[in-house]
Amino acid sequence: MTPSCLTLKAVTVGYDDRVVLENVDLELKPGELLALAGPNGVGKTTLLKVMDGRSKPQHGTVTLDGKNLSSFSAPQLARRIAFVPQAARVDWPFTVREAVSLGRFPHRGWFAPPRPEDREAVDRSLLRCDLEDFGERLVTELSGGELQRVMIARALAQEPDILLLDEPVSHLDVKHQIATLELVRELADGGMAVAASLHDLNLAGLYADRVALFVKGHLHAVGSPLEILQEPLIRLAFDVPVLVGEHPTVGGVPSVYHPAPNRDPSMRIKRPAQP
Repeated sequence: MTPSCLTLKAVTVGYDDRVVLENVDLELKPGELLALAGPNGVGKTTLLKVMDGRSKPQHGTVTLDGKNLSSFSAPQLARRIAFVPQAARVDWPFTVREAVSLGRFPHRGWFAPPRPEDREAVDRSLLRCDLEDFGERLVTELSGGELQRVMIARALAQEPDILLLDEPVSHLDVKHQIATLELVRELADGGMAVAASLHDLNLAGLYADRVALFVKGHLHAVGSPLEILQEPLIRLAFDVPVLVGEHPTVGGVPSVYHPAPNRDPSMRIKRPAQP
């Protein structure tokens, strides 16, 4: 794997004549996990698609190791950058192994038979995503969380050096949220450049090296979780008061606490005593 750097310069993104994010300068570096944070609709997904090359910016440039993304063919980009969409849907009854094997097409082409290295890459991806016992199950029979893990495994089968994830843990239970982010952290520690949009600010604080905070159409601030996950910045971005303290067991990691419900405790439903 060759360490790669993805750079955005003065990037403006949107749809037709509607601007979503304006004048974004951002760099995704090898060996880091960059969390994209901000409210729904701020443009995180749109930006990830521009970083992947599947959408073009309205203005500005996106470069991979100094070369404009437009200079790469689709297979070339797919060998370098993998994108995992949010809440992926698969209607065709592939088995899990077949679905993950789709990630090998940038390496072997659409019609070439799988090679030993292709099968080995698929096996590794299934194992890494805790799917080794799911190989022959149909993707149409999986839960949303299980399907999300299949999509991540397919991306890993591409063997990219840049991984882009759109809300990768939003449909996972707590166990698999942690397992997924532990895997993503391991990939970044191994030299991969990883960007993930995350709504859970506490998970961003625990796992990300840097947080990019988007507010009202702009990249407002980029820095370490300790620098970005502060009460005034979170209040500005999400328009809600929060409390931020230190993680109880991990020093230097911020924990975000939601405000207490504005309810009279005496009005809460009283549950009958257990016999």
